[in-house]
Amino acid sequence: MVQVLLVDDDIELADIMREVLANYSIELHAVHTSEEGLKELDTNRYDVVLLDIMLPRVNGLQLCQEIRYSGKPYKDVSIIMVTARTELTDMVVGLETGADDYIKKPFEPRELVARINSVLRRAERSEPRSQASAAAYPANSPGTDSQIQLHLDNNVLTIDPQRAQLLVNGNKLSITSMEFELIAALVEQPCEILSRDHLLERVHGSSVIYTRSIDALIYRLRNKIRDAGSDVDFIRTVRGRGYSLVGRPAGMIT
Repeated sequence: MVQVLLVDDDIELADIMREVLANYSIELHAVHTSEEGLKELDTNRYDVVLLDIMLPRVNGLQLCQEIRYSGKPYKDVSIIMVTARTELTDMVVGLETGADDYIKKPFEPRELVARINSVLRRAERSEPRSQASAAAYPANSPGTDSQIQLHLDNNVLTIDPQRAQLLVNGNKLSITSMEFELIAALVEQPCEILSRDHLLERVHGSSVIYTRSIDALIYRLRNKIRDAGSDVDFIRTVRGRGYSLVGRPAGMIT
């Protein structure tokens, strides 16, 4: 059974969601403050975390960022932001802080279940030896044990599909399943410009989501690559067209 943690101060909503999600083989555990959420994550393992933005004291955006930069085993858990706000800015900020998806209140139970299943599928695809990881490399590559490197000036970007890892100058980045999916999509067609719609279809499995969510993911990846020690930008923006991965391929490394 899928284990989901809800952090929301609406106790009545939590009770309703618990009953409804049980019909879809999803077990919901609810806490009502950010502090309780972190304590619960320290104690138990969850597949997905649902974070309400409007939490008391420490809001959902702050909690999302704290989870992602915690350095703890739960730092890469799939996160869905839950918000009653309709502003696009709030949704994009949520993705920038590390969320994998978002859903707006009020929502239909089936919509929430679909979002949960979607982030779980992405997490599965970025597991070692997954089809999505292997697809990021040519069919004649030495296998999923291989890595690929891109060189740009004196910097090296290494993509490791077996472990779903990204390294910069030998330093491993902490990335989410969605971020790895984005890199995998860019590596499939290096130096080619990929539109936001194409990347949305690959990363989200749908092009219905706002295209600016891709911009937020690119923003996160660029920051992580820079923070890991790169002084160049491996992801190129082509205004009005999309993004491409740049660098001189060094071939496959086994």
